[in-house]
Amino acid sequence: MNPFLQFVSHFRQALLLWLYIVLSFLLLLSSESMVAEGLRSTGLALVGALDEVSSSVGNYFNLEETNRRLRKENTRLAYENFQLQDALLENVRLRKILQFSYSVDYDLLPAKVVGFSPQTQVTGLLLSSDQIQSIKKNSAVMTADGLVGKVVKISGRYAIAQILFDPNIRVSARVQRNRELGLIKWDGAKGLLLDQVANTVNIEVGDVVYTSGMSRIYPTNIKIGVVSEVKKQENVLFQNIRVIPSVNFDALDEVLIYRESAR
Repeated sequence: MNPFLQFVSHFRQALLLWLYIVLSFLLLLSSESMVAEGLRSTGLALVGALDEVSSSVGNYFNLEETNRRLRKENTRLAYENFQLQDALLENVRLRKILQFSYSVDYDLLPAKVVGFSPQTQVTGLLLSSDQIQSIKKNSAVMTADGLVGKVVKISGRYAIAQILFDPNIRVSARVQRNRELGLIKWDGAKGLLLDQVANTVNIEVGDVVYTSGMSRIYPTNIKIGVVSEVKKQENVLFQNIRVIPSVNFDALDEVLIYRESAR
């Protein structure tokens, strides 16, 4: 800002006072009416011009202060907007991690894994929870990573969960990419097979497999695993599709058991 305008704005009232005093002194010295009238007109014009200039300068500084406040407010709003965006992204990340719990309407009961199934005819886990009696037989068992199996027996505060590595378990499944149906079963080792998929169906390595929801046991859209190998053979109706389970069955210490929500 011009130093002169800053000086005028700051000492506006004092300058006007001195101008009035000088004009009054000149008027007292003059006796001629025409001279007096001319001085009055000139003085009025000068005072009006000076007042207008000083008002403009004052308005300029007021506008600058207003702009400063607006910039500050915009900065605050931008920062708050950033915080909201960050919170939104964090919410998206959390929903992605726990997406299975948003897919269907159910409650999840946490249960501790305290051992392996004491029944030799069942390949599974021994679970413990104080609320185990609130669940039902054949309730689905899962973790944040995906499907573990189902509850096959309940006694006291314990339950036996049959896992996907049991030779007798079967799960209706769907390929996420193309919605094709198949049947998940154990492959006899540390993996799974997606069975009952015709050779005419396009299945690719990397396809994600979820529960189809086409049973009363397993809710829809629980992740089962990822296709690791696809083989087609002549004169064979179905493909040989291997699936890597999404759950690490060697590192389970807690699971979640599906139970119907109270209506």
